[in-house]
Amino acid sequence: MTDLLSLDATALALIGHDVAVIPDTAMADPTPCEGWTVADLLHHMNERHEAIARTVLPPLEPGGDPRDGFALIAARCLAVLERAGETVTMPRLGPLSTEWVLGIHVVDMLVHRWDLARALRTTLTVPSRITEAALPLARANTAPGSPLNGPGGAYRPPLAEDPSRPAIDNIAALLGRDPHWAPPA
Repeated sequence: MTDLLSLDATALALIGHDVAVIPDTAMADPTPCEGWTVADLLHHMNERHEAIARTVLPPLEPGGDPRDGFALIAARCLAVLERAGETVTMPRLGPLSTEWVLGIHVVDMLVHRWDLARALRTTLTVPSRITEAALPLARANTAPGSPLNGPGGAYRPPLAEDPSRPAIDNIAALLGRDPHWAPPA
């Protein structure tokens, strides 16, 4: 679990930086998450992180700009996962393996970072050691029979991997993202 916790902390640090530098003018831009703007994506991440944090910690009062609270809320979530032991109690789902939750969270943060980069038309650099660890996690998270993909799941059905694409694009495809998505001109 220590390796996954470190990987998750790194993924959160990477996306935390990206969130901190989102310009005001980009908050209403569309993302690869159908129907969501950049602001919607940030609110989603903050809400999910805070829901995990609230299972152990007192609630935070929501702030106005989702960029401002992202780092604190993400740190609270990571602290809960770090102290959880073998299982963590997830909102609406109950006790789950902390290792499984961390494996999902790492991939989610990397793909939401990909979402932001696509929405903002920025180049996404992810260290290969991160994608090498995350790609098998994404495959496991979206394998046939996974409760995470398809109807009622957190992800759309996975799209095919292509070895000619960067690993992060394949990770996004496994979560049902179109690896060629670009914002409208």
